[in-house]
Amino acid sequence: MKARPTSPPTFSKTSSLPVNPWTGKERNKARLHSSAMGRKKIAEIEARRVPVLMRGQIAGLPMATPRRSVKTGRRVDVPLGVQGAEIRLPSLPRIQVGWRLASAILSLALLTMSYLLWTAPLFRVDSVDIQGLQRISAKEVLIELNLEDDPIFTVDPQTLREQLITQFPEFRNVEVSLRFPNKVILRVDERKPILVWKQDERTLLVDAEGYAFPVRGEGVNVPKLVIEADNFPQSIQPELQSELGEPLLPIELVSGILSVSAMIPDGATLFYDGERGLGWRDPRGWTVYVGALKDLGLKMKIYELMVKKIIKKEEQKPVLISIEYVHAPYYRLER
Repeated sequence: MKARPTSPPTFSKTSSLPVNPWTGKERNKARLHSSAMGRKKIAEIEARRVPVLMRGQIAGLPMATPRRSVKTGRRVDVPLGVQGAEIRLPSLPRIQVGWRLASAILSLALLTMSYLLWTAPLFRVDSVDIQGLQRISAKEVLIELNLEDDPIFTVDPQTLREQLITQFPEFRNVEVSLRFPNKVILRVDERKPILVWKQDERTLLVDAEGYAFPVRGEGVNVPKLVIEADNFPQSIQPELQSELGEPLLPIELVSGILSVSAMIPDGATLFYDGERGLGWRDPRGWTVYVGALKDLGLKMKIYELMVKKIIKKEEQKPVLISIEYVHAPYYRLER
């Protein structure tokens, strides 16, 4: 049987494969058009951008938009007695304290504390301990201070010390200390009077350094040595020296008074004349003027010789003996 020859396959013009309608030239033209449009859009975008300024080598960075924190409640789970079982309570709010609220709370606390410290009875002066008093009573000092019920914080030791020395010139030194919560301690060094100075119905006590101070209380422990004066020495200004805290009498005069008092007979009365200086009234009936205290030992020897000569020679008693000048002593008899 003879085989039938096969013919090659044929394709029709209406095939199902896609057909590209663009030619090569048209495709290039479209590509160039799209590229031009893209460059134009990029140029417009670049024109709308805000320029970034640069200083030195550091470029400005875009600021990040701050995110607002979301305050979430705090979750609270309460376990039950059954294993694996729990109950969830409503969430509790998270409280955040800002610096303004914190400073307000702190200021209020400080004000409250200051008020309590100022008004609390615990911090008011309850007792004043005074050490070193000899002639002055503690009651006199307390009356001058008037510290009762004062807040301890208002007591200034330096001011208190100056007040005491001004009010009590017989205090050589004063130390003030505070003991919290409500105690004041005073340590005083009191001057010791050695003579009494009487002038113009006024009586003053004088110590070895020449400082004068008044007689207080009942006059306990008053010295026996008394000077009756009609005036102060010419160089003395009592008011000014008292204000300045200086001695009232020169220390040379005080030591001279002590020396003369040891040489005169018992019963003699010392006095001070503003013009003629120191002297005494002898119990035998005459007045003696010593004058300046220079050459005091020599003056006293001259006085003793004059008394012996007068008593031996004169029939009358002298009314005045002057040894003010060593080279010209004299005496005056009764007329």
